[in-house]
Amino acid sequence: MKARAADTFPDTPRNRREIAKRWAKGHDTLKIAHGIGLHEHQVCEILARLQDERHAARLQGEARA
Repeated sequence: MKARAADTFPDTPRNRREIAKRWAKGHDTLKIAHGIGLHEHQVCEILARLQDERHAARLQGEARA
């Protein structure tokens, strides 16, 4: 899933940190959404964006090696 780039609500640094932290603890997207006051699709979009960014960073690191 290719997520669009954004830097406005709901994709804020605070929400990104909180979503990443809760996702790493094994929470599902619905539970995360309810916990921080977003819709599930917003959490999914932010997670996809975080994963796209991490994947791009890994690819860039491999290109330098």
